Amino acid sequence: MNRTTSVRGLTVTRPRILAVLAFGLSLAGPGMAQAGVTTIDVPGAVSTAANGNSANTIVGEFDDADGNTHGFVLTHKGLTQIDVPGAWFTTCNGVNASGDIVGIYRDDPANPLHRHGFILSKGVFTTLDGPGSVRTSAFFINAKGQVVGTYRDATNTGHGFVWTKGICTTLDVPGAFLTSATGINDTGEVVGVYIDDEDFNTHGFVLSAGAYTSLDAPGADGGTIGQGVNNRGDVVGYYTDAFGNDHGFVLSGGVYTTVDVPGAVWTDIYSITSNGEIVGAYEDADGVHGYVATPR
Repeated sequence: MNRTTSVRGLTVTRPRILAVLAFGLSLAGPGMAQAGVTTIDVPGAVSTAANGNSANTIVGEFDDADGNTHGFVLTHKGLTQIDVPGAWFTTCNGVNASGDIVGIYRDDPANPLHRHGFILSKGVFTTLDGPGSVRTSAFFINAKGQVVGTYRDATNTGHGFVWTKGICTTLDVPGAFLTSATGINDTGEVVGVYIDDEDFNTHGFVLSAGAYTSLDAPGADGGTIGQGVNNRGDVVGYYTDAFGNDHGFVLSGGVYTTVDVPGAVWTDIYSITSNGEIVGAYEDADGVHGYVATPR
């Protein structure tokens, strides 16, 4: 679904306002109490994912009936479709308290793997490209305007990055074959995922005060993916079990809690706010849906 230094401004298109269908569910995962879940489905979409959230805004992506991918912003006023001008593919991945949005766009149909990160702030799109990158993805933005993501260099090596006021700092987990930074909180703690260069296993990570800590959720046979972190230091993401199924997790106070939407084939969590509200995606017999929930 779910993902720098040269920048350029783009012209914003007039957004279209859409309705959003939502209904209540209940969620019960191992070790967690029941909590309400609201499903997010963009009308007419074949799949929807909620990728990031702040206290008052949710952003994500949806695929239309023609197979095109669009970003969206959901507030109490409704849902707004987001498309970077000239792009044939747009996703919105993260949003901060000021309403600044980051995401990914693709503008070269002849090279579908090529992509750019972007920031949308006060109606203006700004492109983010990692130094010497062949493709860049932007995943989250904090209240200070710092953006995290990943880029591939000319050798196709993947690096994480933190972008701060036009300056890109590259992140590489020691001993990693590939690093991707996917979440950042207002204190600058970063979470993400890396693939080690020994067994090529997938692990999550937290970068705090200059030190990397690996994340491996209990029951993870196919890898752990760190996705988001809030200002309390709670980390969310998902892991893959021995049967190839994804399960969401919340890591709080050193304790992992598994999150599964009832009836879902798989459940992913992509973001968490300071009050514990999570967003992500799940798949059931009717397809792929976004959701928002507050586990208790």
